[in-house]
Amino acid sequence: MSSEAIEEVPSPNSVIFSNAYIDERISEICSETIAWDQHGLSEEHITALKAIDKVPLSEAGAVVDKNPTLYAFVFCTILLKVTDIEVLKYTLALASALLMDSKPLAAALNGLPTVFPPLSTLLDNEDAVAALLAAKVIILTLISAESPSVPVVEKLLACTHSKLATSDDFSLKDLAAQAYGAILSVKCTRSLFWSKITTYGPPLLENLKSGRGGLQLQYYTVLVFWLLSFETEPAEHLNKTCDIIAIVMDIMKIAIKEKIIRVSVSLFSNLVTIAPEQNITALLVVGGLPVIKSMALRKWTDSELEEDLNRLADTLQEAQDKMSTFDEYLSELTTGRLKWSPAHKSVDFWKRNAELFKEDDWKLLKELAKIISTSDDNTVLAVASNDISYVIGELPEGLVLLNTMGTKTKIMEMMTHPDADVKYNALKATQVFVARTFA
Repeated sequence: MSSEAIEEVPSPNSVIFSNAYIDERISEICSETIAWDQHGLSEEHITALKAIDKVPLSEAGAVVDKNPTLYAFVFCTILLKVTDIEVLKYTLALASALLMDSKPLAAALNGLPTVFPPLSTLLDNEDAVAALLAAKVIILTLISAESPSVPVVEKLLACTHSKLATSDDFSLKDLAAQAYGAILSVKCTRSLFWSKITTYGPPLLENLKSGRGGLQLQYYTVLVFWLLSFETEPAEHLNKTCDIIAIVMDIMKIAIKEKIIRVSVSLFSNLVTIAPEQNITALLVVGGLPVIKSMALRKWTDSELEEDLNRLADTLQEAQDKMSTFDEYLSELTTGRLKWSPAHKSVDFWKRNAELFKEDDWKLLKELAKIISTSDDNTVLAVASNDISYVIGELPEGLVLLNTMGTKTKIMEMMTHPDADVKYNALKATQVFVARTFA
């Protein structure tokens, strides 16, 4: 996404809430026949319904667009007065189909404050299809609103999480990602989603990390994070909170669909444009530069993708050219992605830079200690143990901090670690601890 158009977020409403699962349910519902005159509706409303029922969607849409206010009242009346769940599902299916192309109907529904309470109630209905259809109608209506109702959005997000995103059914996970994407296309909803990122984020991240669920689920899940990245606070904290850069970079390396690469590059472009300090080094640490440069050399059907790849490659190259060896080390440390880059085994590097680990009340040594306590990556644990051995070799007074934080004990326990590299570096660090304790 070019930086010049950073505020323009298209609404992906042409693909909202649509997959084989829900489309089949809608087809089944619409094959039924509803006796509209048996549900307490007025003659005017019955006539209006018969004019759009069982006719081609294009014809029905044209009828609705001529008098959207009337049809908004018709649908609202049914939701408020009718209790027959089959009639409600039929109405929701019909309304959702019309809303896909009818902006006048969406605007008319947004003008009726009484429409959202019954729709919100249906989100909790024990009939799962009724709840899905209610969600679809709410989404298609809300994305046309200038100021969507905060309580309705919060309820919709919560139900999407509990009923779809956390389901074991990948068809429902797919609908969750689509729903989130549609909701977040409205700028003012993103802060509501972000405020619950520790709840809503993990199921989405699992979609990406597991590689299961298909390419469509992968695409719509990345799209969610792309939409969040237009906002400053998420752009600054997404990677720290969700490790999104490494996860999406791994997907992009093996992606076979251009649209997945497109949305991934757009996400990275937003992150480095809006929050460069937090994200440029993170992209470099995960090997982003060679990947981006390689992709920039390929031929793409999307000219904007080519431009974004070249711009991103230039940004990363410029940043890397300015980085010192210690800057590169620091970028690994602050992201928690330690790897066996040359600095870690360079005696000269540690003699020149060890004193920096003592600054700000041992801030950098504390970072290493935290990695030892929290990481489950064998390479990271081995490298962190190696680095601690060098720091204590130069600054034995740091042992007091490691004792206090329990890091010394943790490293000594890792001498029995099943991974040989972790075991070796833990042993090396322990030898330094012993030597410096009695020096």
